Amino acid sequence: MPMKEIQNNVYIRHPVSLEQYLMEGSYNKIFLSKGNVPSKYYTFFIDILLDTIREDIARCIELAYDQISESEALRLLFFDAKDKTGLVQYAQRRRWTLNDKHAYTFGHGKNRNDGSVIKIPAQKIALQMLEYARELEMIV
Repeated sequence: MPMKEIQNNVYIRHPVSLEQYLMEGSYNKIFLSKGNVPSKYYTFFIDILLDTIREDIARCIELAYDQISESEALRLLFFDAKDKTGLVQYAQRRRWTLNDKHAYTFGHGKNRNDGSVIKIPAQKIALQMLEYARELEMIV
């Protein structure tokens, strides 16, 4: 496709922009782009994309944290801070519990140290990389 067509046709430019935002990891830009879709028919696909992104972020939150504050969950998952019902429903669906400190916990059987997470032998890999660098330096 000619570059002029990609830049000038709003129906092409929008999906191309979404692809770029995904590649960059700029999920906030994708959530913001829902408000300016070129056609109402795009909304169905945008909603699917946003749900997928939200699921991926939630999965990462569960693995990275023991708990997360309600305000931080609202921000990271792109829920409206004024209307918390979206987050409350989402948290119930994922079986998150809200404690008295207004933080969500993820204690539904998922333990980060239960063996399901592969441990990377960082020290062994670092030593191996140093050895490779030393050998490469001798070659040069």
